[in-house]
Formats: sequence, C-alpha cells, structure tokens
Amino acid sequence: MTKNQGAAVRPALRIRAERPDDHVPIRVLVAAAFGPDDDTEDFVEAVRERAEVCLAEVALAAGAIVGHAQWCEAPLSVSGQRLRAAYLSCLSADPALQRRGIGSALVRSGLRQLAGRGYAAATLLGDPTYYSRFGFSSALAERIDAPHRSHGRGFQAVELVAGALAGSAVASDFPLIISPDGWPPKAG
Repeated sequence: MTKNQGAAVRPALRIRAERPDDHVPIRVLVAAAFGPDDDTEDFVEAVRERAEVCLAEVALAAGAIVGHAQWCEAPLSVSGQRLRAAYLSCLSADPALQRRGIGSALVRSGLRQLAGRGYAAATLLGDPTYYSRFGFSSALAERIDAPHRSHGRGFQAVELVAGALAGSAVASDFPLIISPDGWPPKAG
C-alpha cells in the first residue's frame, strides 16, 4: 500500500473574489453543502441584500466553484472606541470535496484579506474544534456583549491586530440579519 493510497486528494485551488455571475452557482453549492432541510442559501442572499458584505470569495477547482466564504461588516466597540471587525456569515464546500482543505484555504485567505484591509477582529458562529486552527477562540468571544453568546462556545472571535479586544468593555454592533434573532425571518 502506498503512502497516499486511500487518502483524500486535495484539489488544485484558485481563490478569487466573488462576482455577480457567481450567485447562482454559489446558491447551488450552498444548498448542496448544507442539505435539503436547511435554508442557508437564502441566508447568504439575505446577507448580500441586508448587510454590507466586506469580503466574499470563491474557491475554484478545474474552473468550477467548489467553495465559498462570505464575510460581512460586524463592527465592535471596545471601551467606547469603534473597531473595524467582520463576521463569517457562511463557509461552504462542495460535499464531494469536503475535508480536503477548501474551507481552510478560504478562511485563511479571508483572514489575510481582512487584516490587509485594516480589520482588527473577526467573529463567527461555528464549530470550535474546526475554527480554533485559525486562531478563533470562544474564550475571547465571551468578552463581547453580543446576542451570539447565547450559542455558547460556538460564538468565537479572533484578533487580527494583537490586543484589539483588550478593552474594559466590548460590545457588538452587528447587522440584524446576522443576529440569532434576525434569521430566519419571523412569520408575520
């Protein structure tokens, strides 16, 4: 048996900014990644419409979109000073290619891009085991007064500038669409 026999092959990826003509393939990808009983593809579109998307990237393999990451503006206030921060609203990968580094490549690219654009922190709701490899921390997010804290360890933060969240009080000013009460929309 060879060393790589049975190992998942990592596709050759190219990451680029999302374009308007990517929206339909992204919707199909997100629906496939999250399954038929989920409406995350609607959430991605709602974030585009109701929040300021500060970074959206796709991962391409053999010219096809196989991954997507969407970040939106999610400012924080640290000891009364406004801090530029972003929130990872969605990360998805083609189900046939999951666990092959697509999501990791998109998160790493996103964090580099955000840091380069002057963002001081990033937050998300997700699996702490997965996101801790990128520096996200539930303990750090506990400092943030945000409705996301009701999700326990799933709410996480990372500093893109060392000490950015070190103030005496950290409050969120997240758009309603990404708050736990903002999606899904209430029937009315």
